[in-house]
Amino acid sequence: MKPSELEHLPVKRFGITLTDSTLVVLLLITCVVGMGVLLAQTQTMFGGGRLHDQAIQLADEMADQIKNENNPKQSHESTLGAKCDNTTKQTISASNRVACWQDKVQQQLSNGSSKIYLDRTMQPTQYVIVVSWSAPKTGTASYILRVKPNETMNE
Repeated sequence: MKPSELEHLPVKRFGITLTDSTLVVLLLITCVVGMGVLLAQTQTMFGGGRLHDQAIQLADEMADQIKNENNPKQSHESTLGAKCDNTTKQTISASNRVACWQDKVQQQLSNGSSKIYLDRTMQPTQYVIVVSWSAPKTGTASYILRVKPNETMNE
């Protein structure tokens, strides 16, 4: 072949072009941003899960107290204006235990609140324990637990 003929032959080039490099960089940026968004959503979901687990634990704690109550005349319903009094060494009344438990709910859950009422429409009657809380970005949530009191209460 003559040198003039070599000039007209197609040339194969090897390597990465500017277009290829730009495309790879854009693809990597898209993947990193997507993973960041996924991580943020996961943290929000599991953060709410932690509060939910705490609410379950607190409700179970009060449910155990209700189930183990031997005095059928003790009421575990929430009382308006009741305050926790930890200074007495004697047997603590059910209303005082409820007030102390409500204080604990307020301390352990963000914007935590709780209420216990006796559902007399059910036979046998049941206590309804409601624990509510709110978390940033997820809003307000509640956990509700129904507890059948000690059998002696229904006599």
